[in-house]
Formats: sequence, C-alpha cells, structure tokens
Amino acid sequence: MGKQNLISVIGRQKNHKKPVIGCFPLYPPLEIFTSMGLFPVVLWNLKGDVQSLEKSDRHIQSYACGIARELVQFLMSDSGNYIDGIFSYNACDTLRNLPEVISSGNASKGRKIPMFAMHVPQVNREQTDSEKYLKNEICLLIEDIEKSYGLPFSSESFKATTVLYTRMRKLCLDAEDLVAKGLLSFSELCGVLLSSYFLPIEEQISNLDLLISRAQASSASKGTGVIVSGIMPPPVSVINAMEKAGLRVVANDIASLKRSYGYSPEPTDNPYAYYADFFANRFPCTTLLYQSDKRIKTFMDMLESSGARGVILSGEKFCEYEYLEFPYLEKILKEKGIPCLRLEFGVDDVLNTEAYKTRVEAFAELLA
Repeated sequence: MGKQNLISVIGRQKNHKKPVIGCFPLYPPLEIFTSMGLFPVVLWNLKGDVQSLEKSDRHIQSYACGIARELVQFLMSDSGNYIDGIFSYNACDTLRNLPEVISSGNASKGRKIPMFAMHVPQVNREQTDSEKYLKNEICLLIEDIEKSYGLPFSSESFKATTVLYTRMRKLCLDAEDLVAKGLLSFSELCGVLLSSYFLPIEEQISNLDLLISRAQASSASKGTGVIVSGIMPPPVSVINAMEKAGLRVVANDIASLKRSYGYSPEPTDNPYAYYADFFANRFPCTTLLYQSDKRIKTFMDMLESSGARGVILSGEKFCEYEYLEFPYLEKILKEKGIPCLRLEFGVDDVLNTEAYKTRVEAFAELLA
C-alpha cells in the first residue's frame, strides 16, 4: 500500500488490454471512464515518476504550480507513450490552457494522443440552471470516447461502477475518522489515498479495507487537534514532523483528499443525473467558483465540529486560487482567535523541509 509508481501500474493494466486515460486534476468523471472499459489515472502526485522538469520548462513558465509542471513533464517525456488518451476540464487558469501546449508539443515529435475535454459550468446553480449545458457536455464526452476506442456506453455498467466509487468514498471517510480518533496516522492515510489515483477502483477498495482493519486493531494516540487545508497535503516529512510534535489531524480540507471523497451521489444508471448531483452538491472547493459562497461556512462548520485548536494551510506555490482564499481565511481565523500556520510548497521543497519542520514544532508549542 506504499507509494505506487505510475508506470508500473499502467504496465499491469496494459496486460488487460485497457486503454489508459490520463486525467487532469482535480475532479474528472472517473466513473464514466471506468464503466466504459478505460483505466483512468489522475495526474498529480507524480514526483515518483518525474525525475526532472526539462521538457516542461521548455513550454510553461517556472512560476506555474508544481502540479501543472509535473503533469506536462510526464505527458511530454517518454512516459507519455504509456498514455492512450488525455482528459481535461476547466479546473483552473493554468490547467485549462495546457491541452493545446501538450498536443502541440507531442505532435512536433510525431506523437498523437487523443484529447478529451468537458466544461464544468462555473455558475451559481441557485441563480442559473446549467443542468442542460452539463448534460450536453457529458453526452459529448461519452460520444467522443465511443468513437475513439469503439467502447459502447452501458447504463448497467455505469451504475455498477458508481456503486464501487460510492463504496470507495465511504471507506475514505471511515479511514479519515480513524485518523481523527488517533487510531491511524495522517501520513498513512495520505500514502494510501494519493496512491489510489494510480490504481483500479477495485484495488483502491481492497487497500482501504486493509488499512481500516489494521487501524481498528491498534491503540489510540493522543495529540492536539488541527485541521489541514490546501490542494495537496504537506510532504511526508512535514506530516511526520507534525505528528512527532504532537499534532493530530482531526479533519482535513485537502482537494486531493476530503474534497474528492467528501460527497458521493447515489448510484444510478443515469450519468447526467449523477454528475448534476456530483457538481451541485459536492464538498466545496476553491477551484469550483460557483461554490465560493459555501467555502468559508463549510470550513468553519468543520472547524467547530472537529474540535480542532489550530489550522495548517498547506499551500501549493503559485496556485492563484489559494493566493486569493488563504489571506481571507487567515483573517477570519484571526478574528475568532484560532491559531493558523501557513506553509507553501514548490516542486523542489519536498527535498529540503527542515525549515518547515521548525515552524511546525513552534506551532505545536503555541497550541500546547
């Protein structure tokens, strides 16, 4: 259940003759791809598969976020040969402009990877009815996949797949609850969940079942409760420093964690109803602009219900969404007397985290 190497996982799927579709973060329609016989992988947490950013740096600025730079490097280097399709949507200003860059760069060296896209309407559902538009986007995506791979859509298969993803998200919440109780470390949770983005849904469920059963047999550890928020969790060494300093993550607001599994629609054979529900009611995220009014209330409710005594903001360097939200969130926390530690991580910071450890230790002392 440790860190998965994406290339090795893809190699196993190739043996099953499944086309591999690399999905841009944050929230791709994985149920559609899986139900149609594709193997979707979400292209973040790629540090184990990206040794340099040489090719990426030729095409995008060094002040783009690390998620985007690693994604481009992966798709434009030799590892891109393992990918049979690329999916993107309007997740943020940086990611939405990358498909053309990747397509052009790969075409220049004779590599043509099918590109798929959809647009998630960023409008307040209470003010504007966007369900018809979203339904059309889902319909076009399904048609594009059918034409590209000759894989027909099946409503029965889609419903069976939504049952699996509902099961997976429920297990994620159960595991998160064990972290809050001190029966499971946050570093273990992050290791399993981030690796899940590279695994078939059945393996994700199996790994989570094993993680939970092991944790339930362990003894609880105590610590000062904190909430961690951001797009990605802190590097493993920083999480370990948090736990060593006596901090216990009683809740998280991480895009690659809680925001991804915090809500799951009811299983259905109707993909249009499923994703209308998914995007309308999902756990609020800074990258989904129509949810901006819900963000702070949801966060403060989580803070109160968890009993956390402090907040750690794990920022992705050069993420414009976090640059806009974090100062506002810090201001609200300060007004309420809630201590807050803001950390920021770039592509190279995982290699040198000593300064972060010192700040975490000081923050733990403050809370104690």
